[in-house]
Amino acid sequence: MNLRLRTLLYVPSINLKAMQKAINLPVDVIIFDLEDSILESQKAQARMALKSFFEKQANHTAGPRRVIRINAVESNFWDDDLKLVKELRPQAVLLPKVANAKTIHLANKYLNGLPEPVKIWAMVENPLGILKLDRIVEDSLAENLECLILGTNDLIKDTDIDPGENRVNLTPWFTRIIMVAKAYGVPVIDGVLNDIHDQNMLELESKAAKAMGMTGKTIIHPNQVDTVNSVFSPTPQELTWWTKIVDAYTLPENIDKGVINVDGIMVERLHLESAIRKLRLTAC
Repeated sequence: MNLRLRTLLYVPSINLKAMQKAINLPVDVIIFDLEDSILESQKAQARMALKSFFEKQANHTAGPRRVIRINAVESNFWDDDLKLVKELRPQAVLLPKVANAKTIHLANKYLNGLPEPVKIWAMVENPLGILKLDRIVEDSLAENLECLILGTNDLIKDTDIDPGENRVNLTPWFTRIIMVAKAYGVPVIDGVLNDIHDQNMLELESKAAKAMGMTGKTIIHPNQVDTVNSVFSPTPQELTWWTKIVDAYTLPENIDKGVINVDGIMVERLHLESAIRKLRLTAC
């Protein structure tokens, strides 16, 4: 799946100024939020503001990928939110608090039939959803499921976990989620850092997430864009190495070889496949 998903910025859908600013930021995804950042008394107002914004941007399809996070299926706002998603047709809809495949099925069924499918993204943020995640993902691959996003704030709230230094106490939960995501080829995105001024912690969390196999990180403020982009972008050295692998295998003497020597390092075709995939992703 060739999706560039390094930086994913949450923006309150009631804030027109913030939405306008967001589309000009070097982020990969804007998540227009109708859920946590919107008071219950302002849900209808937020939907109206989001509709107005999308209508004004109708002729401007370039820029970050657009995703709408709606309210949970158990809420009183699910139906109205889904109606708006069907009307606005973002690239994806983000479903919060997913604890079973039925939630994904209901959303996909409602959105079915559009000229361009609206992909389904799922928040993984409660113990039941994490426990059943393998079944949820397996049953939802045919339902346009495209991405998993960690909801670390809700997970901490629901479990009373003290994250600990560098979120060490959340690692077992993260490992479970990442294992399932990798098994089914679905990208998984790290949760947010609430402290918008702590660039050191942001870098530490991002590097740890990348090392564990996450594709990117959700953020809540423009101050966080550059750090996350930097961590999840390949270094010049990585780009050079991947290119060397590809170039080496295109040489006539190596076309039929399984294992070759590149700069003194033994490289197999699995490394070639990985290099090609990473270079394609970088070009997205």
